[in-house]
Amino acid sequence: MEFMSDMLSGADSGKPSLFEIVAQHKMSDLIEPALRHVTSVYAHRYPRHLVRILNWHEEIYAAVMLVVERHYLRAYGGSFAEHFYGTKRVRTHKIRGDNGLTRGDVWGSLALLVGLPLVKGRLDQYYERISGGDAARLLGSSFAQAEQNEDPSPETATAAAGSDLYGLRRRLMSWRLSLKRMFKLCYPHANFMYHAATALYYIAYMFDRTDYNSPWLHMLGLQVRRLSAADYRAMNERGSATSDLAAPANGSPIRFARNMVAHLLTGGLDFLKVLLPLSIFFYRFLEWWHRSDFHKKAQMTPPPPPPMPLKPHPEGLSVPEDQTLCPICNEPRTNPAAAPSGYVYCYPCIFNHISDKHTCPVTLAAAHVNGIRKLYSDS
Repeated sequence: MEFMSDMLSGADSGKPSLFEIVAQHKMSDLIEPALRHVTSVYAHRYPRHLVRILNWHEEIYAAVMLVVERHYLRAYGGSFAEHFYGTKRVRTHKIRGDNGLTRGDVWGSLALLVGLPLVKGRLDQYYERISGGDAARLLGSSFAQAEQNEDPSPETATAAAGSDLYGLRRRLMSWRLSLKRMFKLCYPHANFMYHAATALYYIAYMFDRTDYNSPWLHMLGLQVRRLSAADYRAMNERGSATSDLAAPANGSPIRFARNMVAHLLTGGLDFLKVLLPLSIFFYRFLEWWHRSDFHKKAQMTPPPPPPMPLKPHPEGLSVPEDQTLCPICNEPRTNPAAAPSGYVYCYPCIFNHISDKHTCPVTLAAAHVNGIRKLYSDS
């Protein structure tokens, strides 16, 4: 620990570590699959209302995150994940002595935070579809999805052979197939360069060769810095951030309703930074509960109560006061056995009686010899 403190004594205290940067990116990457899983679970239960939302999940998620990220960039100077980990974005070159984000910085950050993942996700899906996916990569290109022959039928081609429209359509289809083959050939290299550039910036950032943790922030001229004590004091003094929808009150009910909606929207977006850790805690609690013995004990149903004993019939045999005697022979029971009614007799006595009368001698309830149960402990 002394070595680590000495090593970090001369470091920039406002510069977040690489582990914090990676944690921010991991948090952003895990929110979308978690919401997709929740949506898919409820879509199976309510397909009529949620299947369309599931089909357009990426676009809807991007629209929601556009609102969320814009709010946090404007109010706190960082994305939702960055603010959650106590960091913000600052300009490398100050404008009029201020290194806060400008309107262009906010929209540039939104393009990289929301637009770039959406476009890359769609490109990844398209490449998986035209390349055949994992089967083609493991088993060869013969398992790839065959390109559809979009040529018209021979009859249609013969009828339209002299048409200029047919020739234009043929050229368009040829260009489309050429672009598809070019994309299939070039996209893996572009994807590699994308991830390689991110990894190189991570390495350079870790060894203090650059102040930018990604090439995209370098393009925008933005750095990620830790929130200082002055930043926290300014947030506390400012209170809740204001929304673009809010306007000065003038006594109009429309203006009042507009400001109320803006206040609720802003408060809801600010509450996300509290809702996320609560959701993680609740998820961990449920995971622990389902794995613990408390959950198993709660799921166990209590055993059913025993059936009510049958009372002796007035016309049947009386039960001796000595519980060790057989009601039929009034002798100590030998080889005891219980009738279906629950009363205990000597096995030969109850077997012969039920074989002849088909009833229990005490309760006169219907019985069968198959219902006789031997007792191995005469109590």
